[in-house]
Amino acid sequence: MQCDIIIPVWNQLAFTKDCIDSIARNTDAGYRIIVVDNASNDETRHYLDELKAAGRIPIMIERNDVNTGFIKAANKGMAVSKAPYVCILNNDTLVTKGWLKEMIGVAGSSKDIGIVNPSSNNLGQKPGKGEPVELYAERLCSSCAGLSVELGAAIGFCMLIKREVIDRIGFFDEVYGMGNFEDTDYSRRAVKEGYRCVRACSAYVYHRENSSFRLLKTFDEDFRRNKEIFEFRWGRPRRVAYVLDSSDALLLKRLAGESVRLARDGNWIWYFFTDSSDIPQHSNIIPVPLLQKNFYLKTAFRILKKKKKFDEIFVSGGWFGRILEKLSFIHRAKINYY
Repeated sequence: MQCDIIIPVWNQLAFTKDCIDSIARNTDAGYRIIVVDNASNDETRHYLDELKAAGRIPIMIERNDVNTGFIKAANKGMAVSKAPYVCILNNDTLVTKGWLKEMIGVAGSSKDIGIVNPSSNNLGQKPGKGEPVELYAERLCSSCAGLSVELGAAIGFCMLIKREVIDRIGFFDEVYGMGNFEDTDYSRRAVKEGYRCVRACSAYVYHRENSSFRLLKTFDEDFRRNKEIFEFRWGRPRRVAYVLDSSDALLLKRLAGESVRLARDGNWIWYFFTDSSDIPQHSNIIPVPLLQKNFYLKTAFRILKKKKKFDEIFVSGGWFGRILEKLSFIHRAKINYY
């Protein structure tokens, strides 16, 4: 058995059935499902008991007397797991062919990869209107087997974690209550220990994004509280812009390294450029390609109109840097010269 798939469940019977059916159809790696039932209703309990009794898929059921929330349920599943990989999976997801084998393959491709997300509508890979999820996944994944893109943080809807990461940093921090920011916090802890979070490009999991904890009356209040906890612990993510108008290869290499380190720490980076050859790939690095003609004018317009203002802007100097300094009363960013 390569992987324990941990699924916290609180009612949502139709979603839970669809999720488990998709696992049974599309999973070719060795696996076991660990369902952590958060005091679901009788209908859901009955379905889970029948599923285990039928013996068609490897499944283990852990039950709570009350709804302890996503985080404690996931932690309970991780505590009973001994597999070399653990996959935390929401019950409102649909997995597609080869998803787990591909994620495990990407995780094993580099020692410093600790956490893996699949491609997903959650991460911007969305099927066209009316397009079946399986067909979209086959089309998306056909040419990118084994490829990955680094993430600023993994998202907990489908999160494959190496056993060595769990052994080193433990479980989700239960200070985050019923849920929100626990996955980002876990990612930051893993990165601090030298691991990377990546997206396996050729694995696809569709997320219906109808999380059961959103039904809780305290959701908005809990979200604000957890955001405050996270930012107190890790700081507010910064928004940084790089205006690339230099052809110095050594300089561009240095800037790429700096921007990746910033992105790896959870900050958001924008690149304004005319040539994309020096733009590093990372989920938190956003390319803004512009034509050479009126490059500075278009860059200034993008900077000034941005609703969420930049904290810092890096420019090569010269007249454009001086203009941005004079316009700082609008964009409010600190101007740095590289």
